[in-house]
Amino acid sequence: MTSEDPDRRVPLGGFRHPFRIVGVAGAGLVVSSAIAVQRPDPGGELRLTEWINDVPDAVGSVLYPVMQAGTLAGPIGVAVAVAVFRRDWLLSGATMAAGLVAWFGAKGVKRVVERDRPLGYLPDVVIREGDGSGLGYVSGHSAVAATAAVMAMAALPARWRPVPAVVAFLVGIARVVHGVHLPADLVGGWSLGVLIAFAALWSVDRLDRAGTAA
Repeated sequence: MTSEDPDRRVPLGGFRHPFRIVGVAGAGLVVSSAIAVQRPDPGGELRLTEWINDVPDAVGSVLYPVMQAGTLAGPIGVAVAVAVFRRDWLLSGATMAAGLVAWFGAKGVKRVVERDRPLGYLPDVVIREGDGSGLGYVSGHSAVAATAAVMAMAALPARWRPVPAVVAFLVGIARVVHGVHLPADLVGGWSLGVLIAFAALWSVDRLDRAGTAA
């Protein structure tokens, strides 16, 4: 909650233009999926992947702990913080649920699109995590990080809201640095995560109104 009145919840997390954000996320999901299904993969995306991936190993080491915000530890941590510091149990529970939906939802999209990871297109890509096998679109880490970021932003004062957004962005970039995702995978993941988070915030509003009416 971001209102000064602790008994009044600001709709949709207090975002000023929630429907514009949802629209941009929807467009991002459509465009990135259109890129992901192309065969062969667009050369421009591969060149961008090589440029991001071609960094010193020290950069990967620095980004590795940040990247963990894209695991289920991210939304769990946000949910715990919301419960402890905001005493907002509804938003806390919604954060946990949204994180799980993003994690498993991304896995479902992977099976539908069946896009390779960078190693399938770039034999010389530097793999800094795992063996580079598996499916790429969408990035589950990016989806979970974006979901956690939006839910965190809904609980934070306006001046702190850029922080979780930057973390979510760095999670995605770290996945390219580590050689396990292409840029469209990130855009698709971020977009999916934002859509899931706003669906969760809408559900929170509905449940809150229902509870107030009761």
